[in-house]
Amino acid sequence: MRYNLDDLHWQEFEVIAFKIIQILVADDVQFVEGGGDKGRDVIHRGVSKIFKTNWSGDWVFQCKHKSKQIDSKKLQIELVKDLRSELEKVFVKNQLRYDNYILVTNKPISGNLFDVLNKTFDEVTKKNDIQCSNFEIISYRHIESCVDQNENLKWIYPNILSHPDFKVLLETQTLKVFNNRNEGWLRQIEDQRCKFVYTQFYERALSKLERYPAIILSGPPKSGKTFNAEILALNYRVIRGFQAILIDDPDDIEKTYHSDRKQIFICDDAFGKHLIALRVENWLRKFRRVIGLSDKNHLFVFISREYIFRAFQNYGGADEKKLLEKILVESHDYALEEKLAILKRYVILSSISDYDKKTVLNNEESLAKHRNFSPETIRAFFANLDKTFNDCQLEKLVAHLREPDAYLKAVFYNLTEEKQAVLLSVLCAVDNREDTIFSSFKTICDDLQIYSILNSGLEFEELDDSILRIRRSDKIEEVKYYHPSMEEFLIRELTKNPTSRIRETVLKNINISLLSVARMRSEKENIKLSEDGHVIDLYRNDLAAISIGLNRLSNNSFTSFAKIIETLTWFKHDSNTLNLKVNDPPSYRRLREILNKLTKYTSTRDFYDYHLEEGNSTWGSFFETLNYLSVSYGISFERENFEYIEELLDHKKESPLYWRLVFGCISISDDSFIKDTVGKDWLNNFFIELKNDINQLGYEIYGNDFPDFNTYKKEKNKNPTLKKMKNKPNSSWYPRFLMVREKFEALKSNKGKQICSIIIERLLKPYNELQGIAKYAQNRHTFNVDKGWWS
Repeated sequence: MRYNLDDLHWQEFEVIAFKIIQILVADDVQFVEGGGDKGRDVIHRGVSKIFKTNWSGDWVFQCKHKSKQIDSKKLQIELVKDLRSELEKVFVKNQLRYDNYILVTNKPISGNLFDVLNKTFDEVTKKNDIQCSNFEIISYRHIESCVDQNENLKWIYPNILSHPDFKVLLETQTLKVFNNRNEGWLRQIEDQRCKFVYTQFYERALSKLERYPAIILSGPPKSGKTFNAEILALNYRVIRGFQAILIDDPDDIEKTYHSDRKQIFICDDAFGKHLIALRVENWLRKFRRVIGLSDKNHLFVFISREYIFRAFQNYGGADEKKLLEKILVESHDYALEEKLAILKRYVILSSISDYDKKTVLNNEESLAKHRNFSPETIRAFFANLDKTFNDCQLEKLVAHLREPDAYLKAVFYNLTEEKQAVLLSVLCAVDNREDTIFSSFKTICDDLQIYSILNSGLEFEELDDSILRIRRSDKIEEVKYYHPSMEEFLIRELTKNPTSRIRETVLKNINISLLSVARMRSEKENIKLSEDGHVIDLYRNDLAAISIGLNRLSNNSFTSFAKIIETLTWFKHDSNTLNLKVNDPPSYRRLREILNKLTKYTSTRDFYDYHLEEGNSTWGSFFETLNYLSVSYGISFERENFEYIEELLDHKKESPLYWRLVFGCISISDDSFIKDTVGKDWLNNFFIELKNDINQLGYEIYGNDFPDFNTYKKEKNKNPTLKKMKNKPNSSWYPRFLMVREKFEALKSNKGKQICSIIIERLLKPYNELQGIAKYAQNRHTFNVDKGWWS
């Protein structure tokens, strides 16, 4: 059966039965509560909208829930007994009158049982002269049909779903959210399309996307990377029938990827907003997987600021660096003609006077040649026109080009405190969705003691299309700054004044993006703005606010499991560990206390229940992060403190990448626990499968002489030119090797555990042989894919 109704408590079943009756019969049916129901669970007077539409009069419904263990014979005995008893209670003992009697049960009713129950009804009513005309049964099949057609019932009672069905439900809701969000995003691109100017940058991007299924748009701030990517996505959607999807988190790619659809993914701030992402190694691993997913029907456009992209590029190995360079499109050096076209487009579409338009265009060449000219600088000027004075717009534009971000300070500090709270809520929200932003807005207003808000939505609407970019479908789906320069301005303001009210408020509401650019400084270091303007320096007097902020962040229902792991990862940074421990022990101890408090929450049953359906890979990363922190901060994470680990390992046994969870858990437990919980059979099977995978890869290249090469060694003495390799890697060899390498790396990270050390010892020799040709295999794989021979 599709839905597990048997494990519901009988009271739960009465409630879900009531909702089913509302669907089948009428919205205004009445639920009879309490012990004096006189045999009535639900009653109704009138006609039915779906079920038995030819019946009318007074209805009574009796709910009977039966457990999973009951067999068909006992079920018949119990239902017959219940029916006799309830009929006598309603009609004989309490002398009530009803025209229609309906038995509601969680069990399927066979034809034989249906006949027996109808016969019982006839016998009791005839014997007791009961004037009830009709009898019917609402059984499991009726309930199944209603639940199939009503998603709300699945959300109210997720425990009636099997694990795969619950996963499908989550995916359906996730896609609904993404579809609504993308609809608003695409609508906004369509609105802004009139301002787009075709440039060499766009042409290079389009051309490279024709050659490679993944590209990276990189360049300095304000150079039009995002706008060009959005127009690219819009054109692929309209002209080529692709589904365009906006991605803010790499985890969202796998949630929305469909092998049977043509899709183009736009990944903004791909490797970090202000600095390289906290979990860069996770991003790098996911980037490799994404490249594996990409093909002619699944295109990826990554957007990154130049300095962040270079940091990401340097983090990877030589192979990743080579690939990244190949798919890179840089937004440097717009031609003068292109700058003139951009300026003219904005001038013509603007609301300035005809005189001002003419004046600006008469000076267009000097404006376009200005060192600070960029597409975003021009957009920002015309989006935030100051119409309070009749000054010449040319003079204002020249002043704006001289200091492109000066207007941000004037804009922010001239706003009401309510509008300032709006901008801070966008800065601090966990993500950009409406409900998340509005929740952040409420908390920040409380922190700033702003109690005069009448309409939160209106406060946001009044900043749309100038400072904010609000994406809508039938409602607000997402809120962002129109350009990251506002975000950067606010971060600079935080750092310039270490004791400001705004700084304290932001730290109390810190999110992952801000946390990624926050670094602890010892009291010995001077309080100053970091040279690149992207780092928030934190000091001992900030720790009270940071403690509140991290606690809010980790307990926020909008914070994903991946972001909680990123929060914990922040503690791993050198400035928060060794440097602080040596130079400022009191701050180090306080930070250790904050970490200890956060990790205690992650060991609770509430945390487990809330994140249970996360993937094994995410859970594995979580435990690996805890293991690292235990070493860095001297905090002991004992398995006994995580009472749910045994249950988690059992629950996830049939889920993909179970090995990631197992070798994550082993890092904070011991060999005997893993053997007892996971089972020796699973461990043996893991070893055998890994061994077989390694041997298969080896046999394909070297033949049956792998891995000892005894024949090769003998023949080599006779023929010095003899080659060890018999075959070249095929199209699937290198991707399969990467999977083997990932498993081996997980084992090596836990080589202190006996289970892992034994597997490593037995497989190290053949694995090292594969490692020896991995570089060659990668180069061959990349070359053939690029040429389209393996696509």
